[in-house]
Amino acid sequence: MDIFRIVALGFVAAVMALLVRQHRPEIAIQISLAAALVIFFYVAPYFLGIVQMFEDLAENLSVDVRFFDIVIKIIGVAYITQLGAELCRDAGEGAIAAKIELAGKVILIVMAMPIVYSLISMVTGLLT
Repeated sequence: MDIFRIVALGFVAAVMALLVRQHRPEIAIQISLAAALVIFFYVAPYFLGIVQMFEDLAENLSVDVRFFDIVIKIIGVAYITQLGAELCRDAGEGAIAAKIELAGKVILIVMAMPIVYSLISMVTGLLT
């Protein structure tokens, strides 16, 4: 299973970073970044499957596809935000990680507004 390879890669990278951090902390950060990128690109094909499932679901339910596009983008922004923040925390930059998380939350709210607006319009239409 792929998860075993991913966990093994993460474990090896963590041990390497831990050993190197004592003498060359800048190299340890690069090891962490490289492992994160390799894992991200290893998992990327799964995202394509998820997108395809959402598109099929939208077609079968006769739902506006742009809402599913928004949901997929929101999920992507959430994962990228988390990845960036964790990499900054690994580098010892907690303040920058917090700012990345704040920016991610603001962007998520802005991206979700069309869905919220549509739901509010639907509810007010039902009430009138």
